[in-house]
Amino acid sequence: MARSARPKADDTSLHVSTQIDLFPVAPVVDVLDPRAVVGARTGVEHLVRVRPRPNDAPHLVFHDRHGWYCEAHGPQCAAVKLARDAALE
Repeated sequence: MARSARPKADDTSLHVSTQIDLFPVAPVVDVLDPRAVVGARTGVEHLVRVRPRPNDAPHLVFHDRHGWYCEAHGPQCAAVKLARDAALE
């Protein structure tokens, strides 16, 4: 007899709860001078420090010959979009 495809009662992957932020906090985005931070001969075009919330650890986002990427998390990090938008304003 074939088993039913019904989810188990303890399967939490079906329901994703979303917390509503009543007091949203804007991310802190600081555009830095790559020559001053990395060095005069650097190939880095843009260097941006992004903190999603003021007390969070910063993400360093680079734009160089490899493209846009977060130092710790790579190009898929959410900080990359924030950095790109700030640097290209």
